[in-house]
Amino acid sequence: MDTPERQAEPGSLLLLDGLFLHRPELRDVWDDSVFLHVDFEVSVPRGASRGPGWGSPDPLAGSNRRYVEGHRLYFRESEPGKYAGVIVDNNDLEAPFFAPGPSVA
Repeated sequence: MDTPERQAEPGSLLLLDGLFLHRPELRDVWDDSVFLHVDFEVSVPRGASRGPGWGSPDPLAGSNRRYVEGHRLYFRESEPGKYAGVIVDNNDLEAPFFAPGPSVA
């Protein structure tokens, strides 16, 4: 489905969700940002619970290597917790909380 391009009115708020959005080449595009932190021991089984084709619930499984190592590379090179305006620990979906960090102190 192609959606026609539209322009926001002045004063509008754009919310964008996506992976790897704290990369250095994108940091200056955002006025503010939220980084949702979830440990691999939680995120991998959470993703696998979506059903067949979503991989193993084991973060160390070979089928999850690309996901885990790609994120580790991103965390190391982009330091999203250092650049986010707000860090939310989302390990417990029923009780997310603001995580300590330099951006929220």
